[in-house]
Amino acid sequence: MSNVEQPIMEYISSVVAETGGGPVTRDTPLLDAGVLDSINLVRLVQFLEERFGISIPDGDMGAELFESPATVSAYVARRTA
Repeated sequence: MSNVEQPIMEYISSVVAETGGGPVTRDTPLLDAGVLDSINLVRLVQFLEERFGISIPDGDMGAELFESPATVSAYVARRTA
């Protein structure tokens, strides 16, 4: 697991644990499976921006970005490269 992916997986897993959800893998569907609701999605964006020092423009905040932890990690890796 990369330096980007590991903290993202840990964060998403902790959010899911708070809501009583099951285990999260890098391919877990975040929106389709209801893993993240709108409040937790905003919290995830705040976490990403603070943890990785990036700004996520509104134009990038489509469903495809939050498809899975892997897609989130890939996006952050591109933004921090």
